[in-house]
Amino acid sequence: MVPKNLIALSTLMVLIGCGGGSEKAAPPPTSTQPAPSPAPVPSSGQQFYVSASGLDSNPGSQSAPWATIQHAAILAAPGDTVHVAPGTYSASVKTTTSGSSSARIRFVSDVQWGAHINTVGATTSWENDGDYVDILGFSVSGDGDIGILNQGSNVRIIGNEVHDVPVTDCTDNGGAGIDNANYSAQNDDTIANYVHDIGSVARGCPRVQGIYHSNAGGHIWNNISVRNEAWGIQLWHAANAVTVANNVSSQNGQGGITVGAGDAPGGVTANNMLVTNNVVVYNGSDASGAGILEAGATGPNNRYGNNVVFGNPTPISLLTGSASNTIVADPNLLNAPNPQQLCNSSFIIKGGTATGAPPNDANGATRSNPPDIGPYQCGAGDPAWPWM
Repeated sequence: MVPKNLIALSTLMVLIGCGGGSEKAAPPPTSTQPAPSPAPVPSSGQQFYVSASGLDSNPGSQSAPWATIQHAAILAAPGDTVHVAPGTYSASVKTTTSGSSSARIRFVSDVQWGAHINTVGATTSWENDGDYVDILGFSVSGDGDIGILNQGSNVRIIGNEVHDVPVTDCTDNGGAGIDNANYSAQNDDTIANYVHDIGSVARGCPRVQGIYHSNAGGHIWNNISVRNEAWGIQLWHAANAVTVANNVSSQNGQGGITVGAGDAPGGVTANNMLVTNNVVVYNGSDASGAGILEAGATGPNNRYGNNVVFGNPTPISLLTGSASNTIVADPNLLNAPNPQQLCNSSFIIKGGTATGAPPNDANGATRSNPPDIGPYQCGAGDPAWPWM
């Protein structure tokens, strides 16, 4: 379950393009439709275990666990699950082995946010280069530029807290909490993460984002992205046919959600986007800020439906897309101890659209039809972790 203690446009278009990490240049992707909804995949391989009190010379069993996630990453094969016990892990992680559609490789913090990856001296805390890899339930922070950097396809980043990454310099590469960076990758999912305090809102670098998505397909679902330096959620470079639904994006320096394409690899139009059921409030530290914004190269098939936009200097500004059922009303999020208090706003309950909505909420509960707006299904229980 997700813990409950959360809480001028032309100039902006020029600033929006760069940032988010060490992307790989590649030809533009060809995907034109959103990918199918992800479904749980049962483990088909071995179960390995990591504990801060273990030894890498151990066999990696539950009774004799390994000490480092990196050692597990070297040995894990398609279908394997790596269970990580609560504790602090100071070494950065790089995962390179790919799973498959029927045999994913899964890294799971057995207690959600109980396994703390807190790195010192590493630009990126966790870099994944493999396909069909799951990263579930970790607390990730460090003194570098990126929390989780993904270069693979069909990767799922689920239920993590990525936080307090300072991004000390405002360089062209920028920084991000979660960065799907490979232009030629596709169908990456960022689901039910809590991303906060990436960079400094006070500094105002336009290239430091909460969640950054640079490729085709995939889902950005049920995330909470707050107090990040520039945008809570940014789609750019080779983004196409991405679904962004039921997120909260709040108190970010430049804006809540921006959709567009530009810069490398070139020749990409951000089209066939679905942006629905999001709560986008209190973003923008000055008059140039926006709630939801299209910028750069955008197509005519982008759809924005049933989004709550309030307290942003500009609520919503589109170039080519179309908006419907936009709600400009205060959900009282700033006065709430956690985003589940959104359920106190009557327009949240069953106020969403089924188009693009995730089948589950941020705690894994089944959504109603029509769904509630935002990450949580009002009144639902908390399934046991991990729910996917």
